[in-house]
Amino acid sequence: MIDEQDTSQDIRERIIGVFHAYKIPILLGGLSIFVIFVSLIFLVKSTQTTTPIQFSSNAQGATDSTNSSSSAKLQKMIHVDVEGGVERPGVYGLPLGSRVDDAIRIAGGISSEVDADGLAKQLNRASVLVDGGKIYVPKKGEVQGVVNSMSYNNSSQNGSMININLASQTELDSLPGVGPVIANKIISARPYNTLDDLVNKKVISASLFKKIKSRLTL
Repeated sequence: MIDEQDTSQDIRERIIGVFHAYKIPILLGGLSIFVIFVSLIFLVKSTQTTTPIQFSSNAQGATDSTNSSSSAKLQKMIHVDVEGGVERPGVYGLPLGSRVDDAIRIAGGISSEVDADGLAKQLNRASVLVDGGKIYVPKKGEVQGVVNSMSYNNSSQNGSMININLASQTELDSLPGVGPVIANKIISARPYNTLDDLVNKKVISASLFKKIKSRLTL
């Protein structure tokens, strides 16, 4: 029992002796550990601080953008009246820049009452529509030129300009040097991609074309 007490006493004395011998390094080491621990705490807290996400502002911006886009689309719509040989005659809204073919398709397409071959010679389905225009698709047996009641391309209604893809026989006959026979030839050779097609297709002579070219349009 006495030996155990002596041993414990020796250990305590050794520890105290070591502490006294290395007191300063031990204190500095402990202080360093404490400083590092405190620094880690501040570092963790600083990384947890973030700026709140402002959902309302972003959502409002997206809504404004959508509304602006919708308004722009509404402002670019036009309306045309499609009548005659189509499945669903009526007034239709189409995007600005649409073609005659687009209007016919939205009206259900050409009906069985239409002579497709005859229509191809009278109607330029690639023409651009304008707001407030009217397209009349002539049915079988209707005279050529009925289709020219349309005003989508502002052709024959633009002063004295005559649209060679749309003009009636009477309108073509009003051109100097063009009579009923030549007018019918012009109608029969439709459609035209350029004004020069009148000469290229040998519908009229080059001299007559030069004389009336200033009054022609597509």
